[in-house]
Amino acid sequence: MRVHSCIDSVPMLRGLPDEILDRLSSTMRHLHFGKGQLIAAAGDPVDSLLIVASGHIRIVQCSTTGREQIIREAGPGEIMGEIGMFAAAQYEGDVIAADEAEACELPRKETLAALSTSPESAMILVEYLARRLARAEQIIGDLGARDVAGRLAAELVRAATAGTGAGSRAGAAVEAGTGTVSCAACAADRRLARDAGSGQVVLTGSWAEMAARIGTTPESLSRRLRALEDEGIIARAGAGGNAITVLDMVRLKEMAGMF
Repeated sequence: MRVHSCIDSVPMLRGLPDEILDRLSSTMRHLHFGKGQLIAAAGDPVDSLLIVASGHIRIVQCSTTGREQIIREAGPGEIMGEIGMFAAAQYEGDVIAADEAEACELPRKETLAALSTSPESAMILVEYLARRLARAEQIIGDLGARDVAGRLAAELVRAATAGTGAGSRAGAAVEAGTGTVSCAACAADRRLARDAGSGQVVLTGSWAEMAARIGTTPESLSRRLRALEDEGIIARAGAGGNAITVLDMVRLKEMAGMF
């Protein structure tokens, strides 16, 4: 019996024996979420593994002033709730559907039983968690050590150099024949893509998402981008200026403190 493509898209589950996959398939629920729908509230226990089939699911926190901070976003083929596979955990923010989304839900108990039969799959999950931890430490470091201009510069540097050995992002994949690196959970979790030939960074999400990720407002982000453009460090094109070409990587890295 073939398992739903949700499971097939996750490396740590894909290599499990057929009988284990069949057992997981029998316990899996297929879910649909409308844009903005609350999936779990902050403080709710993480008692299942969510595999995103389409759309995007994010964890957000809101300050007392109503400002929203995007903690994490997962797109097609990515998982959420993996932290609860190893220990009792709670969601650190509200889990919402960023847009129309489809997901498969696997109960924690059954998933743990499946992983216990495959050390290789369990190790893949450990590596996935390690990458998440490294990204979280990077975000904390950025918020503590860089101002808004520095955080924006750092995100652009990482996006522009991803896939070249000079930077890295989780979830990056090269589109065949185009040289474009696109990702589902980019450095800014704001849907960045890099054109390897031109050094162009394409922003395909909303400006509000990117602003929330780097800890600022859309207005401040707009001013910072305009300043970078005025100084000849970047050039913008496309609808809404969403295609950014880095013209002076040295100065951008200096602003980010990445030398």
